[in-house]
Amino acid sequence: MDIICKHCNATYTIPDHKLPPQKSAAKCKRCSNRIIIEPPSTGIQSNPVVTSTPSAHRQAPPIPQHDRDMIDAFPEITDYAPGRYAMSEILKPNRKGSYRTRLNKLKLKILATVKPTLDRLVQNDEKVMRIAAGTAYYPIEIFFGNGIFTMLYNRYAVVATDRRLVMVNINHRMTKTSHYLFQMTYDEIKKVSRGLFRTSLVLTRKKGQRRIFTSMKIAFSAELWDFIKLHMTPQKPMPADNAVDEHLCPSCYAGLPAKLNQCTVCHAAFKTAKSAALRSLVLPGWGDFYLGHRFLGGCELVGSLLVWSIVFGMLAEGGAENAGVVFFILAFYNGFDALLTRHMARKGYMLESRLPALQAQPSMAADPA
Repeated sequence: MDIICKHCNATYTIPDHKLPPQKSAAKCKRCSNRIIIEPPSTGIQSNPVVTSTPSAHRQAPPIPQHDRDMIDAFPEITDYAPGRYAMSEILKPNRKGSYRTRLNKLKLKILATVKPTLDRLVQNDEKVMRIAAGTAYYPIEIFFGNGIFTMLYNRYAVVATDRRLVMVNINHRMTKTSHYLFQMTYDEIKKVSRGLFRTSLVLTRKKGQRRIFTSMKIAFSAELWDFIKLHMTPQKPMPADNAVDEHLCPSCYAGLPAKLNQCTVCHAAFKTAKSAALRSLVLPGWGDFYLGHRFLGGCELVGSLLVWSIVFGMLAEGGAENAGVVFFILAFYNGFDALLTRHMARKGYMLESRLPALQAQPSMAADPA
């Protein structure tokens, strides 16, 4: 016997001998609504009467065909609240009308990684419309000479809502969130471009520094470029008193200005660039371990061992000239690493400690408007 959910039209086949002897209820695996199953009366009714009652005890409007196609392709999207995630805007079908594409799978992977953060960060009247990933570009890191290693910590999920852009720092495998959080309203953006090879997203502000994301899939940069162009107001000047705080507190998600030692809303303490730089000045790599950059800190510690082996060899030879060279080598290497660590710490806010009372509280994100 076939049982059909009248809410989402999902069909389930149940052998007659497994039908319950009396009226019972089941939960639809697709839409989670309640299905009432009335078995046939003996000798009177040949087919059971199957009804579907929404959980809110009222008949919901039928799901559009394209939404049903999305749910068939990715049943897990039913976990995303429709009032907060516009899945029909995020996921796009291919030319054949299929949603089961590699790009959509990647979008869902990124979205699943940042969902716990977005559930608290996004406002009640705000909706996620686009999702992408890219690598933040910092030109100064080329000067430090280890841009390949620092790029491991520059991966971001770029989330476009109907009100702002949100950048969530994630690891390079895009499996968990990391440290920094930023926001940018569409009114702040003067110009948006995609770079020469269409694999970048360059956001030029009316006031303040640009934000550049590279190593972005062409489809991602195209979708964000189209969406931002529709929502930005390049001709509208930014009032002097209408600047939006770019940094977000990792504890309460309130918008904050730069260079704070603690959140002005929840009072959570932040790791400071000074503390990180002093640690690296004493022992290269220590400051990066303090910041949670274990791989980068480990590489710098290995470099320190090589430097110290040279230093000890020169000290063993003796001589005033060797002592001067040793001092110069240590000052240069340790000082250079301290500058790099200071740069890494000043990118955004990292929690030094979290107030226990805030862990169970709902979102306290400041309204960007």
